[in-house]
Amino acid sequence: MTSTSGEPAPPVWSWHGPGAAITAAAVLAMVVASILAWPDMAAEVVTREAAGRHGASVVPRGVSAVLLPATASLLAALFALGPWVEHHLGSLTPALQERSPERVRRVLGWTSAGLSVVLLVVHLGVLSLYTGHDFRWEQAVGAAVGVLLVVLGGVLPLAAPGGRFSSRRAEAFRAAQGPAYRDAGVVVAITGVATVVCAFAAPAAAVVVAVGGVLLGFGLVAVRAALAAVRSPGGRTGA
Repeated sequence: MTSTSGEPAPPVWSWHGPGAAITAAAVLAMVVASILAWPDMAAEVVTREAAGRHGASVVPRGVSAVLLPATASLLAALFALGPWVEHHLGSLTPALQERSPERVRRVLGWTSAGLSVVLLVVHLGVLSLYTGHDFRWEQAVGAAVGVLLVVLGGVLPLAAPGGRFSSRRAEAFRAAQGPAYRDAGVVVAITGVATVVCAFAAPAAAVVVAVGGVLLGFGLVAVRAALAAVRSPGGRTGA
């Protein structure tokens, strides 16, 4: 069986080499960090003090030691399944057709890698809650999110919808997203760099920069696609 892009159908599990390697390294780092921190970790951490009719909420150290490594591993497995799932769902909408499985694999692989970096940093922060070690949450997480945005910006052009719609307006809406995704990728990548800088120079502004840049990037896609659809004549393609 071949995909709608004319390429052979992807296997059930499609691992992207660089993305999988980065994800595996991040998971390994989380596991090692948990092992090294374990002797110094408190038995549990109180996440909500007892008040009124509810008791205190506590999280045992065993849960925190394995939760995020397991989450990163599960996400990587689900992302590796993505190209196969898209291939089998391609008949549901033209937007999923004529998209190279390799493009999908690269997008999901790099996304997994970027997310694993964020999860690694958060995991180190969580461990610090049990060990009492100082951890600069705003700087560390802000920088990690910035790295994630740079990665997403780099692969965003590959995520543009494929296929072809019979409606001229729908097709104009889809076709305009290709160039728009490229421009949005640049915006998101620049936002990522700015977020890293803000994480160290002005941590409180990092969230605003990250959210604002992402909204701007995807807003650009939505506006350009909508304008293309409005300007397109109605009817069917080929009619």
